[in-house]
Amino acid sequence: AVLPFEHLGQPEDAYITDGLTDEIRGKLSSVPGLQVIARGSSNEYRRTSKSPRAIASELGVRYLLTGTVRSEPATPQHAARLRVSPELVEVAEGGAPVTRWQQPFDADVSDVFAMQADIAGKVAGAMNVALGGDAQAQLAEAPTRSAEAYDAFLRGEAESSAMGSREPKALRRALDHYTRAVAI
Repeated sequence: AVLPFEHLGQPEDAYITDGLTDEIRGKLSSVPGLQVIARGSSNEYRRTSKSPRAIASELGVRYLLTGTVRSEPATPQHAARLRVSPELVEVAEGGAPVTRWQQPFDADVSDVFAMQADIAGKVAGAMNVALGGDAQAQLAEAPTRSAEAYDAFLRGEAESSAMGSREPKALRRALDHYTRAVAI
């Protein structure tokens, strides 16, 4: 189960964390041999105080992928950056939850696609899932060549999921972001 990553940056940048979590979940679900719990089920655990054992038991899984994301805005000296700290936790029966893999990532926002692929590949490796050439290529595939278009798309996703997609103003804002993403 890929649990919602915790956003540690500015509140207005939380959409980046949600998009990163969703993209990693999507990449992992494309790996042959892995079954990933649906987003609707795992999103219930956003900001939960439940233990890893309780979450794993409720979802019927052995592994939980959690993480934190900190976004840093661009400055005149450097581009906008993301600092991601994912952790793969194994919850075996009868034992304490154990970290199977953890590695911090620090990259320019323009390198977010490579970071997502790297995280998904390392998670699969930590779970002893062999990645063939097709799976490696699929993990490395970027949804777009433009980080700016991807940012607009993620903003649209955040707006459309706000208020359960029922608020007309939120839907108009989402449409504006999607239109901008397509234009870019």
